[in-house]
Amino acid sequence: MTMGRKGLVATAVALAGIGLLYGCVSTRLPNIGLQVTGEAARPAVLAPFGGDPAVATVQEWTERRAPLLREAFQTNIYGRFPDLRTATVASRQTLDAPALAGVGVMEQWDVALPGLPDGRGFSMVVVVPAGAQGPVPVIVMENFCGNKSVYPDVAGIQGPRNGSPAECSNSLMRPVVSMIFGNAVLTPPTADILNAGYALAMLYGGDVVPDDAATAEPFLQELTPAGTPPEQRTGAVAAWAWTYLRALDVLALDPRFDPQRMALWGHSRNGKAALLAAAFDPRPAAVIALQAGTAGGSLGHDAVGEGIAEITSTYPHWFAPAFARYAGRQAELPVDQHQLLGLIAPRPVLLAGARRDQWSDPIGAVRAAAGASPVYELFGIAAFGQSDPRTGDFSRPLATYMRPGLHGVHKSDWREIIAFLDAQMPARP
Repeated sequence: MTMGRKGLVATAVALAGIGLLYGCVSTRLPNIGLQVTGEAARPAVLAPFGGDPAVATVQEWTERRAPLLREAFQTNIYGRFPDLRTATVASRQTLDAPALAGVGVMEQWDVALPGLPDGRGFSMVVVVPAGAQGPVPVIVMENFCGNKSVYPDVAGIQGPRNGSPAECSNSLMRPVVSMIFGNAVLTPPTADILNAGYALAMLYGGDVVPDDAATAEPFLQELTPAGTPPEQRTGAVAAWAWTYLRALDVLALDPRFDPQRMALWGHSRNGKAALLAAAFDPRPAAVIALQAGTAGGSLGHDAVGEGIAEITSTYPHWFAPAFARYAGRQAELPVDQHQLLGLIAPRPVLLAGARRDQWSDPIGAVRAAAGASPVYELFGIAAFGQSDPRTGDFSRPLATYMRPGLHGVHKSDWREIIAFLDAQMPARP
């Protein structure tokens, strides 16, 4: 069938939208080099910082340095972390998921967030291995388009509460998205994950703050703590990080799940949120951040990949307004992402990259991990020592890997993820 002019225009618009949603700037890029080059992460993670002297012990890190760093990240990049509102489960129901027959049980939870207007909350799809004995580990995931887009063939899954980007509703583009961004970017290999012994909890951060600059502002203002200066207004990444933690509130109360083995998983912007959540809360047992890039898992001081000017102009709602002041001045940032990784120590972190995704700067993630390693060493852990950025050393809690291809998620990524979690947060201890 030949596509007419209107069809071509519609397809072009949809592809442009998909590019914004999944970061397809990377589709234009050739393979990046494998040499880990560039200056070491700065400032050195244990060196004097903001008037605080050098750190030499775990106590000095946790009591002196960590609070200073959390303050600096809020002030300069993410905005204020929302105040605590412990989530509750308003209702839950079992869903009929024929594809999981004999493998797992799928449920839908309606999670309430007390204190927000209009009964604000989020929907979460929880999938549990069939016949699981004892509390099982959970992988908590945020997606891009809402839970219905993850499992489109399962009846009864709620759609996004605040809508979703227009490109999410174009079912004709689903095969195109999978072809460009990987066979697991929309739906994870659920049966494989369940068979490995892990439960899944899936949610959409857009239920709490829409991923749309034109409509996000009122939601962000509602979550910004009272008295916050306007330039430190809560950003959507911080709001989505906070939403990850509200999922942990309710999962930890269910005896089927092990509260000591709850991992956060995120790709791209959701990887940024997963890292930030773990940096601000001790409960996540591990973090998987795929291609989290700028203000995520890669260093920000370098002019490599997506710059501050690009990310704050395209997605101004993601961050505090103050972050845009560093556009073209990234070297002046007082903090960098190796310090954020240090705040997660001694817990495991896996940073994933792709050879044709310079936009997310996978070499910058390797250097960030190396820069964070001295904090893990304070805890008595040799955290990072990779020489080949393509192959992760999963015997250590800080690991990176870089697969062929583009920005996206593939089933091969999940094989690496499960291997890392099996090594660092085993499903069957």
